[in-house]
Amino acid sequence: MRQTIRRHFLGFALLALPSIVEAKGITYDCDTAANHFSELVLPAGTGPFTVSGSVKLNALAETTKYAPLTRVEIASSAPAGQSPEVFAGFTLTALPADGKKTPSGESAVQMLSYTSNGKKDDVLPLSLLTKPGTVQRFTLSFDGGRVLVDLGNDNKSFPLKTNNPVVRLVCSTGEFLFTDLTIATTGGH
Repeated sequence: MRQTIRRHFLGFALLALPSIVEAKGITYDCDTAANHFSELVLPAGTGPFTVSGSVKLNALAETTKYAPLTRVEIASSAPAGQSPEVFAGFTLTALPADGKKTPSGESAVQMLSYTSNGKKDDVLPLSLLTKPGTVQRFTLSFDGGRVLVDLGNDNKSFPLKTNNPVVRLVCSTGEFLFTDLTIATTGGH
């Protein structure tokens, strides 16, 4: 009897294993009204780590004041609603447009840009040709002194010194869907 119970338990454990191995990251639907922003701050630990996932624009909120955007950053910890002292990552911006005047007929122009410490964003030129709503894969790696941002076939490295890094997801004036979002440690210092 005991051996039969062990076999059944082992069988159930083996059946459950693929679902554990295939587990994906979190899904976060960042839906913010026009002229507002929201942020999700996730703890990341103190050692080297990698943040990866996908983001896509689902909808624009109507406004003439702000461009719909989302940012993914590795940043220093800061009180809610306040900008961090240091950060590095990327921004996905959607600029509303008249579909009759754009070559693609789309009602927005989407662009990706690197962002770091409040400096002028560095736009990825080919991202302007990307259709709004296209899933954008990303990876941000932090080694304790630098952030490497990978967007599609492009990457850029930024210095970043902080003792208490966090992952910040910020969105404004639109709906941005994050999928398969994971934060994984990559070893010790």
